[in-house]
Order: sequence, then structure tokens, then C-alpha cells
Amino acid sequence: MSTMSRATVLVPSLSSPVAPEQNVIFSPDFPLEERGGKAAAAPRAAGVPWSVGRVVRGEVSLLELRQEIARRFGPVPDGALPESAPGDAPGAYAFSFVRPSFASPFASRREGVFFGERVLPCFGLWRDVDDATWSRAAAQVEVHHHRGPDDFVIGLEARGEERVVVARCPRPETLEAAVAQVVALARKPRSWLRRWLGAKPFDRDCALKIPPLDLCVVRVHDELIGRPLADGDGPPLGDARHAVRFRLDGDALAPSEPGEISLGRGDMYDRYFVCDGPFLVVVLGGPSRDEVRLAAWIEALDAPEDATGAAP
Repeated sequence: MSTMSRATVLVPSLSSPVAPEQNVIFSPDFPLEERGGKAAAAPRAAGVPWSVGRVVRGEVSLLELRQEIARRFGPVPDGALPESAPGDAPGAYAFSFVRPSFASPFASRREGVFFGERVLPCFGLWRDVDDATWSRAAAQVEVHHHRGPDDFVIGLEARGEERVVVARCPRPETLEAAVAQVVALARKPRSWLRRWLGAKPFDRDCALKIPPLDLCVVRVHDELIGRPLADGDGPPLGDARHAVRFRLDGDALAPSEPGEISLGRGDMYDRYFVCDGPFLVVVLGGPSRDEVRLAAWIEALDAPEDATGAAP
């Protein structure tokens, strides 16, 4: 069962500040927002394939929500839902499980990158990956921007018209500015002229290494508790919480055995796309809707107790 991640916070908006030594996640999937002194339906309510959310009333309704989450996403992490309903008052809850999936798996290593002082596993592509794995996985990779090992934007095409955009950049004051810049690069029209004038494609002289992520965090919406529901009578909200699990592992193959230590940026490459320091991840919808489904600033990662490669 996934547990709540240390040093990870779920923020209510992209304009929320980014503090040092924290992972910061934004998800727009909570079904309610404060508007006019009431708890009103959010413009983009939960209910998308990766999220379940609703207002519940009583123990039976809460149990039904817990069972639906378990049926769709597996065991419910501790703290994602309360142990019991808030008495006679309604409660608003949402659980989002964002896990991009890839048609072709990436390679993985048990010891892949130095992240600060920690040795972490990674998924991606590098020089000694076999030709078949490399060619299939590399077809899902698009370079949007590269000015150096600490200044790049790279896109990974996932299933269901999802795209994962990963960027190395300085820590932003808020997610908003960084996400806007990165998404603008990823949204540029894909014409033959752009391919000719734009960033050089990902090739065998590139190294891509991303630490796998499995983060789970919950936020209690204190600003909604005690507010009446905008669409009905009855008591005000007694509880409101949103839990998000974000998993990104490249659907990686079993890890290659670590031979000669080539951690971090490893061998000499023309271009490095190696997340060996704080990085930004943005999960976008399909090309026709390009909405931000999740944004995460990643800065606080711990070495896993047993890094054995891709989880089931």
C-alpha cells in the first residue's frame, strides 16, 4: 500500500509558493472551490478517468466511495479518507491517481543517478541500452529545449494522448511561471520547419535519466470546511480533503545490473537530460486539449529501501 510521502505538499493552485527542500504537487481535480462564501462546484470537477471525487453524506456513502477508489486504483492510502464520516454534515473528498503509461517501456537501473547526496534508481535511455529497447522508447521522446545539463525541457509521449514534460530549471517562486514557460515550449506547433530549425532530436549521443516517482499526499481544504454547499440546503461541510498519488516510472523494464559505476551523468554524451537535481514534471492532456492534469516540482527524494526496478 502506498503511504503518504515525506516532504511533499499538495497546493491549491499553481500560484502557491514553492519552498526549498519540498516536493510540491498541484492537481486541479478537487470537485469544489470557495466562491461567494460557499462551497461551489469547480469548473473542472473530479470524475475524470484518473480521479474519483464527490460529496458524501453518512457512513454508507463514505464506504461506497472507499470501495470505488479501491476497485479502480487499489488499496486506499492511509489518510486519504477519514476513518468515519463527519457526523450529520456532508464531506467532500477526492482521490486522484495520475500514472502516465507508455506503449514502449524505458530501460532502468538500480543505481542510476546521484540526487544530492543520495544514490537513486532511474529510468530512461543511455548508451548501453539494447537497440530494440532504445529505438522503440526513443520514438516517444521529443526534445523541446536544451541549453545545458541544468537547462532543458524534454517530452515523453504516453498512452491516451497524454504527454509528460520534464524540465531542469532553477527553483521557481511559484509553479505558475515555470509551468507556463515549459508548457509553451511543449505546445509549439509540430511542423517540418520547427523540426528543421528547432531542437536537435534525441539520439544515441543523449542520456536520459529520471528517478522513478511514487508520491502520495493529502490536503485538507480548510477554506471549505464550515461553508454551505452552493447547490443545496443543509448543514455546512464538515470535512474536505483531496488525496493525490503520482507515479512515474516509464513502465520500465527490469533494471540492468550495475557494473562500472556510471552514476549521475555517466559517460560522455553530447547532451544530458539527467534529473540529478531539482526538476519539474508536468502531465498534459492530448494535443487537442493540452490541459495541465498535474504539475510537480521535485526536490526531496529519498533512496528506496529496495530498488528492484519497475513495480507491478
